[in-house]
Amino acid sequence: MKIDFVELAALLKEDTVVTYKMQYQLFHSPRAQKELTLWFADGAAMLLDHSLHMYGKEKSLDRFLRDLPSGREYPFFGVATSLLPLLEQHFTGIVSDEDCTAYTLRPEDFSGSPEPLDSLTVADAEFVNEHWTYKHEGSLEFFKYILKAYPSSAIRIDGKLAGWAVCYDAIDDMVNLGSLRVLEPYRHRGYGRKLASSLIAKVLAAGKTPMIHIIDSNIASRNLSMGLGFKPHSKKIFWGSGIKK
Repeated sequence: MKIDFVELAALLKEDTVVTYKMQYQLFHSPRAQKELTLWFADGAAMLLDHSLHMYGKEKSLDRFLRDLPSGREYPFFGVATSLLPLLEQHFTGIVSDEDCTAYTLRPEDFSGSPEPLDSLTVADAEFVNEHWTYKHEGSLEFFKYILKAYPSSAIRIDGKLAGWAVCYDAIDDMVNLGSLRVLEPYRHRGYGRKLASSLIAKVLAAGKTPMIHIIDSNIASRNLSMGLGFKPHSKKIFWGSGIKK
């Protein structure tokens, strides 16, 4: 069945925060679409790449999930927690790795005082990757790509990186911010707020909405972000995995 990508894009834009990764993979990623498996019909869409993404009417998603081969473990990427009962019908041993909230920031809500900070360069990719919580095979190439493609901000002390913030990926109207890190010797100097304010200002100047994901247990990041004007999205999401029945 031929997929109407215009119709699909309209569906995903109903909730850009929840579907941003699907939009990125389908319409903005440099990767070829042949690496993806896509289901789209009757007001719902499901995408399988390195993880399983889904959005839309549960009746249609239920039908899509029945098509998945059994006995295999599938990671879930940013799935709405409201879909957990549906997932439990199709998967065993569901694990929620990260209960998370997405936050977005409107230009009129921005309360930061951005200072002009330098950007990271591709030469910084290896160092940043080594300090990334989610480092994996292929993540170095990922950082090389995003440091060329998107805004970033960096603080250097005596020529050495002390802290940084990057953008992971972008779609038409939104950029996903992440990997805000200040190295241990340089903490408690206000560098986190400076980095966040700088990167937010760069994204807003590009005419896009900044979005971040914060693990619910990370109170410090939540307080920093909300203090800068971020507001939580109404739908809770989670990352995890399950074995198809």
